[in-house]
Amino acid sequence: MTNGPTWSILIPTIGQRGDLFRRLLDVLLPQLDPHEGRVRVLAWWNNGTPRLTDIRQTLMLDAGTDYVSFVDDDDLVVEDFVDAIVAALASRPHHVGFRVAYHVDGELREVCDHSLRHRRWHRDRVRGLLRDVTHLDPIRRDLALRGDFRKTRKGWAEDRVWVAQVRRHLRTEEYIPRVLYHYLYSPAGSAWQHPERLQSVGSRPVVDHPHFAWHPESSS
Repeated sequence: MTNGPTWSILIPTIGQRGDLFRRLLDVLLPQLDPHEGRVRVLAWWNNGTPRLTDIRQTLMLDAGTDYVSFVDDDDLVVEDFVDAIVAALASRPHHVGFRVAYHVDGELREVCDHSLRHRRWHRDRVRGLLRDVTHLDPIRRDLALRGDFRKTRKGWAEDRVWVAQVRRHLRTEEYIPRVLYHYLYSPAGSAWQHPERLQSVGSRPVVDHPHFAWHPESSS
């Protein structure tokens, strides 16, 4: 184990995505083992309450590590996601950038570049979709907490509202020039947008891994 910074991967998850959540953990959790506790997963299981904005903010507040980032429960990461990020964190940057593959109903549509050099979210005619910072990117936790997901208004995406508060505080970056994350979007599965429609499904799954924890306020 190195003496590098610590990092929490934060995962809000809902009952009706149990199979997708397990698929993600099958890829992600084995990657934590070589880092002997310096990288951990903190998750929150629910069926629509509390609000996603409250869950995201509470997970960040209570992570207790040097860095935080989110992984959505219906997405996937590459098999060396953790190793690549840990290497980038060694210099203790404000932000780690990388590339994200965007899939819609199983079809790869485009690859988005996440880097502070883009300064904002926009689409370039040549380079495609560009974003400076997102909640998927590892960020120094004290700087991530300069933003508050709970400040979003109805009809506004909570991640965009949080990014608008945080981006001016980020100055330094380590950039990894390849895809580390697969964003697997399906219009039929975007349940977080309508929490009132979520089905109450099952109970919180048992996850047996030394570097995984459910948030204490997560439903059981």
